[in-house]
Amino acid sequence: MNEQNRFKEAINEIPVPSKELDTILSDAFKKEKKEVKFPFKRMVKYMAAAGILSFGTISTAYVSPAFANFVTQIPVIGYAFDYFISQEDYYQAYEDVSTDIGLVEKSNGIEINIEQAFFDGNTVTLSYVVRTKEDLDSFPYFEALPINLGTGGYGGNYVDGVGYVGMMNLSVPGKKDTVNLDWSPKAIVTDKQTIKGNWNFKFSLNKLEGKQIAINEQVTQDGVTVKLIDAVKTEVNLTINYLQDVDTSMDENWIAVEAELSAVDNLGNKYKVPYNGGIGTEGGDSSEDITWDATIHDLDPEARSITFYPFAHVSNSQGDNKRIDFDTITIELN
Repeated sequence: MNEQNRFKEAINEIPVPSKELDTILSDAFKKEKKEVKFPFKRMVKYMAAAGILSFGTISTAYVSPAFANFVTQIPVIGYAFDYFISQEDYYQAYEDVSTDIGLVEKSNGIEINIEQAFFDGNTVTLSYVVRTKEDLDSFPYFEALPINLGTGGYGGNYVDGVGYVGMMNLSVPGKKDTVNLDWSPKAIVTDKQTIKGNWNFKFSLNKLEGKQIAINEQVTQDGVTVKLIDAVKTEVNLTINYLQDVDTSMDENWIAVEAELSAVDNLGNKYKVPYNGGIGTEGGDSSEDITWDATIHDLDPEARSITFYPFAHVSNSQGDNKRIDFDTITIELN
């Protein structure tokens, strides 16, 4: 409230011609983009959250230069998410359940903006934008990922007028209702340079509400066992926890095993089931005993059951490889 009062006082002190005011507001909120159109609802959403802008009030043609500068610094939420919605339709569902983070850190000429994030109980997904006045020549990578989390990955693209937009997925070890993220990237890395900096982010996310589905079914073929342990169904996805168990006799011929899943629901929809990451199974007899979690991101809300098709790729040091297909496992979703 003190900040709002200060702005109101400044507004009444310094006159600005209406044409100049229009230019200020236009420059503050206009974002050029060649590849993707961002919906106007984004602007409305953030204005409501900020609670300090009212076009009906500002149209009196008085505004402080300090206030105008403040407006241009507001981190508009959602540009990265909108980009990924344009690439993958299922992100539209996540947009509705994600948390607006809006944290911005600037260091050494690089601005990192964490826009939105959600935690589905197994994985944290967050959207971000990297902005810089100079062309980085390639998509930037980070020297360090958030601590206290498991494996993860990220990627994105450059969008004119916005910056380098990215989406990051990080597995969360153990069962938690809330996850605390602590991230200090330390450096931005590109194909041609490494830029050191001091960016620090800390925030928490609550788990999306979901239904636990016990499975505990397994299939075995050619010395490899795939066991579906359980799943968690939320309003936007289905996450499956499963493990691969490899007979030690396979070590004589094969050194790498990777079990994956595909799926088809009772309506005939086919799904990819990309895994989020895996860790060595505690007490496993083989180095290839791994526990995975994987997520179906665009599950049809009308689906009542889903059938999994486990398969595995095995390889050796001579470059030989083969695929193993297993019997199917069907689970009920209700």
